[in-house]
Amino acid sequence: MKRALILSAMLMLQIMQMATVKTSLFYYAWDENGQESMFEDTIEFDHQGNTEANLQFTLQRLFDNQDDHYSAIPEGVSIIQMLYINGSLDVEVSKDIMNYGGTAREVAMVNQILATVFAYEDIKTVTLLIEENGKLLVEGTEVNGYTREEWEERIE
Repeated sequence: MKRALILSAMLMLQIMQMATVKTSLFYYAWDENGQESMFEDTIEFDHQGNTEANLQFTLQRLFDNQDDHYSAIPEGVSIIQMLYINGSLDVEVSKDIMNYGGTAREVAMVNQILATVFAYEDIKTVTLLIEENGKLLVEGTEVNGYTREEWEERIE
């Protein structure tokens, strides 16, 4: 009986690892009136083993912009490290994220990152850290313990 439970648990783990993950990346486009708006690009990929690995795959895919959509995120941004514990996500990114200027671009970039992260239902808070710079972006925005509730209010 004990052996059957172990085999069953191992099989479940293999099935989970073979499963695919479906989530969203967010980019920008212009409508017929020339207004910029965010749009959702749904992607599917093989389960990476756990939520943190799935999030890392998703964010790096957003940063790499493989589909060549318009993105407010500067080129060359990479994830240095990531920590996901009980719904709280801390992401340290390369200083390449600082290669832009202007408040509007900063707001658009932060919105793009937050929309992509909060597409994962498990995420409750997000902190963005910048390599060698701490938490402040070029125009002074800080994403420190940003909550899902704050995000939902922001997009209303």
